[in-house]
Order: sequence, then C-alpha cells, then structure tokens
Amino acid sequence: MRMNDAVTGGVFVLLSAIILFAVRGFPTLPDQPYGPGTFPTIIAAVMMVGGLALVWSGVRSHAPLVTVADWMRGSATLHRMAWVPGFVVAYIYLSKPVGFPLLVPVLLGAFLAITTGKPARSAIIAVLGTAALWLLFAYVLRVPLPLGLLTEVIY
Repeated sequence: MRMNDAVTGGVFVLLSAIILFAVRGFPTLPDQPYGPGTFPTIIAAVMMVGGLALVWSGVRSHAPLVTVADWMRGSATLHRMAWVPGFVVAYIYLSKPVGFPLLVPVLLGAFLAITTGKPARSAIIAVLGTAALWLLFAYVLRVPLPLGLLTEVIY
C-alpha cells in the first residue's frame, strides 16, 4: 500500500496541533520564560512545518491518496494480517505467567511460519531473534523481562 504524502503530512499536522494544544496549559518555571512545555512545543512546531511540507508535496503530485498493490487484495493477506492483533493480545496476557523466553519463540515462530510458509526456517529465526532480544533488553538496556515459569530456574 502506498499513501500520498498529503495523507502522511496531514497526520503529522494533526498530531502536532494536538501536542501544541496539550502543552499550552503547562506551567512555566518561576522567573524563567520556559518550562516543561518548551521542548514539546519546539518538537511540535518542527513536526507541523514538516507535515505542511508533506501536504504541499502530496497535493502538487496529483497522485491518488491511497494505492493498494495487487498482492494485498487477496483474502490470504487479510488472513495473515488478522493474526497480528491475536499474537499481541496473546503476549499481553501470557507474558507474565509463561515468561518472555518461553513465549516469544513460540509466538514469533508461529507468526513467521504463517506469513512465510517455511516452518523450519521460522523456528530457527524465532529462537535466534528471541535470544538477541533477550540480550538487548535484559543485559544491554537493563529492562526486566518477565520470566514466568523460569523464575525459579534462573533465580
């Protein structure tokens, strides 16, 4: 699917307007012209300028707002897309009791097998991907991932 720049720019302009509206009520620091709303205001202003530039570019191109590729029109694509929220909900509800190291390879492997049709390769990628994510989040970024069933084994 390809979206016209005017659509993307319109989303950026809308988001920046919401941010500007939300931060206008932030308090300022005593005896200083800036406060907690200064940085979000600067970011929103830059975002709005970029969004307006995208809208201008999209309007000048005269391209359709959304173009859907032929491969996306089939029911198989919709079927694969329907699995995404299911896997997200499964992770949300099962991550604490089952744990990240046991749940993610199963979910990732199943998702890759559904989308690619190659279960053996999907299993290998799922295990290696989970190990890489575990190392990145648990050891490099120090984000505690749920261990679930492995809590007693690891600690």
